[in-house]
Amino acid sequence: MNPSAPLLRRFGALLVLIACTGAARAADLSHAVMLVATQMLAGSSYEETVVLAAPLPLGGHVGFIVNRPTNVKLETLFPEHTPSRKVAEPVYLGGPFLSDGLFAVARSKPEGDGEALEIMPGVFAVFDGTSIDRLIESTPNATRYFAGLMAWAPGELDEEIHAGAWDVRPARADFVLGGNTATLWKALSARKS
Repeated sequence: MNPSAPLLRRFGALLVLIACTGAARAADLSHAVMLVATQMLAGSSYEETVVLAAPLPLGGHVGFIVNRPTNVKLETLFPEHTPSRKVAEPVYLGGPFLSDGLFAVARSKPEGDGEALEIMPGVFAVFDGTSIDRLIESTPNATRYFAGLMAWAPGELDEEIHAGAWDVRPARADFVLGGNTATLWKALSARKS
């Protein structure tokens, strides 16, 4: 009997385990997903965050942190814009990129030629002021408003997931546009994919 055979079997088992772990972390990022911060992000500004992330047409991904409401109402940001007073929820911190910009996620695409991206069936990210004004005026509380956003270059989100920063869950409109966001991270982090 070859004395190295048990060692080779253990090494082979280890390789299978590593391959299975990598497969478990692999995610289909060709459609919208929910990213749930892992313990790897504890102590960072992304600790206990939940992010809606969607692919961009030319590569990379865009997203919004969906469980970080601020204490600021839309009417505070735009006191001269009377329709902003109708928005009940505060503005959410969407992410660190373009943090001085206002973005919206809505169940319907605003009319007109504005900049909107369908990020999943029946959910649109809206990027231009004119379209956001239309949403405020027509469906003020069926829309969530974000200061800033998340952005990843092509391949960057894959790397973060592979490194263990995010667990991936299926995207759902009710996670993004409804319910209690205070308990969202805890609920999603307890689920298995």
